[in-house]
Amino acid sequence: MNKSIKNSIIYNVYPTSFFDSNGDGVGDLKGIAEKLPHIKQFADIVWVNPFYKSPFRDGGYDIEDYYSIDERFGDMNDVKALIDRAHKLGLKIIFDLVVGHTSDQHKWFLESRKHEKNAYSDYYVWNDDVFGWMPGGSSISGNSERNGNYLINFFCFQPALNFGFRQKTLPWQNQYTDEACCKVHDEVINIIKYYLAMGLDGFRVDLANSIVKEDVGGECSCEVWRKIFGKVREEYPNAIFVSEWGEPMYAVKNGDFDIDFFTHCHNDGYNCLFRKESGSNVFASDGHSFFRKDGKGEAKTFFDFFKMNLEAVKDKGYVSIVTGNHDLPRISIGRDADDLKLVFSFILALPSVPLIYYGDEIGMPYSKIKSRDGGFIRTGSRTPMQWSADKNAGFSTTDGELYLPINENYKTVNVEAESKNPESLMNKVKELVATKREYAELFSCDSEFELISEEYPAVFKRSSNGKTLYCAFNPTEREYETSLPEGKIISSMKAKQEGEKVTLAPLSYIWIIA
Repeated sequence: MNKSIKNSIIYNVYPTSFFDSNGDGVGDLKGIAEKLPHIKQFADIVWVNPFYKSPFRDGGYDIEDYYSIDERFGDMNDVKALIDRAHKLGLKIIFDLVVGHTSDQHKWFLESRKHEKNAYSDYYVWNDDVFGWMPGGSSISGNSERNGNYLINFFCFQPALNFGFRQKTLPWQNQYTDEACCKVHDEVINIIKYYLAMGLDGFRVDLANSIVKEDVGGECSCEVWRKIFGKVREEYPNAIFVSEWGEPMYAVKNGDFDIDFFTHCHNDGYNCLFRKESGSNVFASDGHSFFRKDGKGEAKTFFDFFKMNLEAVKDKGYVSIVTGNHDLPRISIGRDADDLKLVFSFILALPSVPLIYYGDEIGMPYSKIKSRDGGFIRTGSRTPMQWSADKNAGFSTTDGELYLPINENYKTVNVEAESKNPESLMNKVKELVATKREYAELFSCDSEFELISEEYPAVFKRSSNGKTLYCAFNPTEREYETSLPEGKIISSMKAKQEGEKVTLAPLSYIWIIA
């Protein structure tokens, strides 16, 4: 457990779309390094999505070579410069570890698909008959000289690396502890150590619960991650590992991850807060979120799951609540600036390591645009960062075509314009982050959490060393009253306190220290 991150905020950068430093229409590593001062206003940890060599059929999550940088982003010197620049600014930086699968163009897979047995034949999950049945997920057959089907982890061009099965029930299967799987473990350890040796602070692990197949509950996958992290931490004890799992009670408690994100998967709690309406999620839905003006949502599902996981990860690691990520439609869908201020005031007040997806701090919109890089409906959340009202929203100086189009509202929704407007969403987020940092002890993940109300208005308190922070939120168009101890208001919007009576106007919140 890395206690140094208990007060942290993560900022997620999609490198293709953050900042183009060389005017070719594509974001790059030098561009990220140049814009780190912007990130520092909001976060302490920077997570960068993949920039490794890739055919880019799934936004770089189809990796061709873990040890090479895709030329569109720069080279290994740019990686080192980005890490160094982040550290000089007091930021930690983590990259994506994508090892549940590779690209079908990876040299390991090109060897594995050959008819002749070789050192890489068992690096992927193959059965022994092209006409045979493949349990455990979708498979591809008939496009290799090898007689067999191979398991895929997501898209058809992403063959699953062989972490084995929970139990060996067929002759061609490996149990997850078999020597063939251990060779893959060693490759993962080597990749991790290669970048940590450059000074990298850690990794966010893609599809962390997908490695061992037919592993209900993730017990065996957790065992593998404990092994891998144990080997790494012998040399790098402060390495940070963040999982894409969605169930901290497994990933953090049993898998030795430091942080696990609440996502749209596995439990509906996160969705009930923000993503129940049609079009607001990658999954089909047609409901009401708690954080909507109509006030028809419910937060019990979230708080039940949240409290259970807080208890499970106590003294082991942390939970993360996100504004969004590269896989989700933008949280701004159907919300104006005041709605989003309420969302941020809630996420930043919880005992978690929150994550801000790039552009959410200015309310960037979601665009319904043609799929690129296997993004499909996710593509609209990956558009260029809106820095100014200048050409290409200040993202690029190119006179040619951008890799993805700029959103139409960039002249008014951009960093430069919002920095000059004291009432802007960006300045409210800066204020909330600054307050969270000023009162770090009360906002720490280690402070005690108690839910007071899961109805409208939502109210909870956090305590540490004899001080108590009370937080109340009204995301609806109705006015509410609640009773809270009289104290010092450290942040609020449209809320008033008179004695112990707190009046919460429509779209209001209050943070009080009593």
